[in-house]
Amino acid sequence: MLKYNIGENMINPKNVEIVYDVLNDSAMLMYESNKTPYLKGIVSTCENIMSQEVTQDFPDEILLSLLERLHKVKNVSFEKEEIRKALQLCILKGFKHAKIGNQEMTPDTIGIFTAYLVERLFPAKKELIILDPLVGTGNYITTIANNIQRPVTLIGIENHPNQYEIARAMFDMMDYGEELYFQDSLSFWNLEADLIVCDFSMDEETEDGFFPYEIIKHHQYNLKQNGYFLGVIYNDFFEKSTSKEFREELMSTFDILGLIKLPDNLFKGLGKSLLLLQKRILSEDEEKQFLLADIPSFEEEVPFQNALKKINQWFENRRKKLGD
Repeated sequence: MLKYNIGENMINPKNVEIVYDVLNDSAMLMYESNKTPYLKGIVSTCENIMSQEVTQDFPDEILLSLLERLHKVKNVSFEKEEIRKALQLCILKGFKHAKIGNQEMTPDTIGIFTAYLVERLFPAKKELIILDPLVGTGNYITTIANNIQRPVTLIGIENHPNQYEIARAMFDMMDYGEELYFQDSLSFWNLEADLIVCDFSMDEETEDGFFPYEIIKHHQYNLKQNGYFLGVIYNDFFEKSTSKEFREELMSTFDILGLIKLPDNLFKGLGKSLLLLQKRILSEDEEKQFLLADIPSFEEEVPFQNALKKINQWFENRRKKLGD
C-alpha cells in the first residue's frame, strides 16, 4: 500500500519522478513482454502497487523486474497530488501513443482554479460530497480534491470502459474510495451532492437534443438544495437551437451566479468558460449578483491578479448579502 503524508500539500518533484518511473517502466515491461497496451499497463501497475504484488501472469524474469519496481514505492510517503501528477504524465503519454487528443484531460490550472472557487463557495472545513457526472480519467475531480483543505467524498460516473479503468486507478491510488460507477450518467439517481463539477467535451447538437443540457437537467436532482454546479463549458454553450428553452428550464431550478472566461491559450480552437450555478436559494424578486470575469492568462501575474480581485470582491459582496 502507498503511504500518504498528512498535512499541507507540498509537492516534491522527486516523489513525482519516483511514482512516474515505477508506473512507466512497469507498463513498458508489460508491453515488451506480452504487448499489453500502455494505458492498460498503467492501470495494472496501479493495482499491483495497491496490493504490493504482481497479480498478472508473466515470465519469472519479468515478474522479478516488476517486483523490484514495486519495492521502490513501498516505504516512501507521498502527497496525493504527487501521485496524481505522476499518473497524469503517464496518461498523457498513453494518449499520445493511442493518438488520443490531450483535450480529454482537463488542464491542471483549471482544476486548481476551480478548487480556489470551491473554497470560497463553502464554509471553511465543511465536508463536501462532490460528483463528476462525466468523470473521464478522473483528473479534474481529483485535482480539485487535492487542492482544497477539507474532507471530501468523491463520486464519479463514466461509461467509456478505458477511461473508467483509468479513473478507478486514480481513485484507488489516492485513496478516494470506490464510489466510481461504470454506467450511463443519465441513469444515475439518488444522490445529494454538495457540488457537481464537470468538464464538458465538444458535443454536437442532435435531434435528441444537446447532451450537456441533458446532463445539467438530469443531475439537478442529484444536487442538494443550495448546492453548486461548476462546469467547464465551450463558449458557444448558450448558442444552440434549444438554448432558449434550456435557459428557461435552468432558471426555474438554478440561480445563474457567474460566467468566468478561461484563458484562450489553454485551448485549441473554441475557448471555454466556467459556469457557476446554485440550486435555488434566492426568491425570484431578490436582486441577484452576477459574476462576469475574464481570465486573460494564469501566467501573466498582474492581469490575473486584477481578475482575481474582481472575483474576490464578488464573493465578499455575496457573503454580506447572504449574511454569512
